[in-house]
Amino acid sequence: MNEKQKNNLAKFFYDIAKIDFAALVVAQLANPSHLKYWILIVGIIATIVPLFVGFILDKEENKK
Repeated sequence: MNEKQKNNLAKFFYDIAKIDFAALVVAQLANPSHLKYWILIVGIIATIVPLFVGFILDKEENKK
């Protein structure tokens, strides 16, 4: 992959992390009467994984 493709892929993973966070974590915290802890934990994990993938791709680009 060239540099621009890696940059776009890193942005994609950052966007996925933002969407996961909003859909799973913030939605659970917005309605505490129906709080499901397993969805909250899955949401946090689903946010962290693409965030780190985007960070790794972004870091590789900055090394060059």
